[in-house]
Amino acid sequence: MNIEKHHHRLKDYYDPLLSKHGGSYRGMGWVSDHLQTIRFEAMYAIADISSASVLDIGCGAAGFLDWLTQRDYTGCYTGIDFQEKMIELARAQHPGSKFPKAMFECNDFLNVARKFGAQYVFASGIFPLADMSLLKRTVTEMFYVAEQGVAFNCLSSLAPRKHPKNFMFADPLEVEAFCKTLTANVKMRHDYLPQDFTVYIYHN
Repeated sequence: MNIEKHHHRLKDYYDPLLSKHGGSYRGMGWVSDHLQTIRFEAMYAIADISSASVLDIGCGAAGFLDWLTQRDYTGCYTGIDFQEKMIELARAQHPGSKFPKAMFECNDFLNVARKFGAQYVFASGIFPLADMSLLKRTVTEMFYVAEQGVAFNCLSSLAPRKHPKNFMFADPLEVEAFCKTLTANVKMRHDYLPQDFTVYIYHN
């Protein structure tokens, strides 16, 4: 899938949600707050990131930053999202006066990846409207710019119920095998939700 087609799919999916629900979890496409936060918890298990620099790909309204802040996060956070409405919400809800170590950029990560750097790079919920080729390109760039590790989640082909039908439900073993072409230090969790898995990739 090329980037332009992916952008159209994202806008068609998220624009109505943003118009109706704003920067809430529903506006970000989550069915419930629980499903959003349990994925954050799974990504957070990658390491002690309480003071680490974080790059959040497809950050939306920066819900992950809010979740980290509630856990006394003190590191530098960068959120990137190609959708201008998402970044507008993220900036409005995280003013510099309250979040001096946070910055946001409106861009497609694949277009600007090499200008970024962070100890840990995360992506939550960005792949359902992608395909496997785009996932591989994105994860490769995430690993390249990460100093210590990467965590991302996917919907799983092992899910008992695959809905919506137009979402990508990735084969966990295929994704894990691809990640092991980048490094042998790969871990995967498929125990926190029946329809979801998280992959951790480490440099060391």
